[in-house]
Amino acid sequence: MAHSTCNESQYEPSEFDPQDVAWDDWSNDEEEQEESQCLFCPQIFPKTLETFQHIKEHHGFDFKAVKRDLHLDFYKCIRMINYIRKQVQVDPELAQTKQFKLNGSEPFWTQDEYLQPVLTDDALLFAFEELEDDHQEEKSSNKPFAPLPTVDLNQVNTTTELEAQLLKLLMSTQEKTENLQGQFEEYKSMVKKRFFDTIANDEKDPSNAALIDQGNYYFNGYAQNDIHEQMLKDRARTEAYRDFVYENKDVFKNKIVLDVGCGTGILSMFAAKAGAKQVFSVDNSAIIEKAKLNIKENGLDHIITCVRGKVEEIELPVPQVDIIISEWMGYFLLFEAMLDSVLVARDRWLAPNGIMAPSQTRILMAALDDEDLKNDKVNFWNDVYGFKMSAMKEPTLNEAVVDFIRADSVVSSVITLKDLPLQTITIKQLDFVSSFEVEIKKDSVVTAFGGWFDTWFTRDGHSIPLDQQSQKVPGEIFMTTSPFGEDTHWKQTSFILEKPVQMKMGEKISGVFTCHKGTDNPRELECEIEYNVHGETFIQNFVLQSF
Repeated sequence: MAHSTCNESQYEPSEFDPQDVAWDDWSNDEEEQEESQCLFCPQIFPKTLETFQHIKEHHGFDFKAVKRDLHLDFYKCIRMINYIRKQVQVDPELAQTKQFKLNGSEPFWTQDEYLQPVLTDDALLFAFEELEDDHQEEKSSNKPFAPLPTVDLNQVNTTTELEAQLLKLLMSTQEKTENLQGQFEEYKSMVKKRFFDTIANDEKDPSNAALIDQGNYYFNGYAQNDIHEQMLKDRARTEAYRDFVYENKDVFKNKIVLDVGCGTGILSMFAAKAGAKQVFSVDNSAIIEKAKLNIKENGLDHIITCVRGKVEEIELPVPQVDIIISEWMGYFLLFEAMLDSVLVARDRWLAPNGIMAPSQTRILMAALDDEDLKNDKVNFWNDVYGFKMSAMKEPTLNEAVVDFIRADSVVSSVITLKDLPLQTITIKQLDFVSSFEVEIKKDSVVTAFGGWFDTWFTRDGHSIPLDQQSQKVPGEIFMTTSPFGEDTHWKQTSFILEKPVQMKMGEKISGVFTCHKGTDNPRELECEIEYNVHGETFIQNFVLQSF
């Protein structure tokens, strides 16, 4: 899975600084922050509503009318404010304009560069949503009735098909509203971190922008239903978590549990059902709005508290938790770098003798003889309807392939590349360099190396011996993503060799496997395999990237 700050290898352990001014302090200090400057001229007003009125009367630009007539959403309003300010910088004579028009066809509406504030501490970026349409103002001023009470739509019973359709429409509208509120909070957080803090120290660092953009892409990806449906339908995955929780109810009884990257809330609900006293469900994606509804629908909202944000930045109302549960694993285990955040949560809140669930993971590797894989991904470009496309072949050789590996294609011993005891491992240790040696089990042509991971859940966080594999141990739950186990949504990862190697039974391939976070996108992985065979040394680089 999911949920972005950097450590000393790429991410820093946390951007959280308890001495720093909190966002709530910054955003709630309205009297100091509300002073705002006109979009066109240098004039400053003590109230943002006065600023918008001045813009309308003196520069002929009715912000709320444009917002209404062009049907502008939150992000387009942000772009419009920054676009106008940018135009004034380019053409100072606009400060004297008496009329300014936009028709909705301008290119800037879709250009993300205009999400960056032109003016530091621009109060208008947070005030435009306070502007009500004239018709809304008229209705609200003449409203003869008291506000209607809040209705829990989940408790509404329908008696006709039309009523059911109307209820479905209302619930959809409610969900969109909640997601919009979440987007607004996300934007405020991004503005402070990306622009106000960064501008003070480093005017415009492109690398910082890249990290934030990739982080937003990551969180937004987990706001969609389909990815959660895929994960929930992964029986091996979901049932491993369920079985650990339900088979160890005595461990969860009356405990405080933290669910990092809660998604739909399924793990939190497992924990609550198992007897947890309190559960904190944290996610930085808009999916948490649906998690709240799922939790309430199942009558567990008195136990589970949903918190939207990054674990590096949020605060919990408790000093420590007894158990941290999280489904953080990505392709080849470490893709997406969510484990960094889980370890930050561990270091901030896990009580002494607390439990990580899962408590240990292990990356494994073997040699493969799979000519079909090589032909499908690489040799395909040798003859594409009678044409050679060699230029397309080179990038393929540098891309790790996420797909199912046939069990009969594994032709060597399986070795451990990296062991991760989650109770103690540090973020810096997630980038690794490991020596390896595999023994060939039958005469074959090695076309690739294949990788996958195993996972253990334990009652007390004890270490799993390196020689322990899939055997059933009381109090432990084991899950594998290997080609010899049940299929999972993680599949396996193949590293296709540029030059296949003819091998005989009993021969060995030795080498060094290097893996670290991506240089441009730390959610991705960059790997180097240096391997020695028949007295020759080969080096090949791979990237495991977003699809």
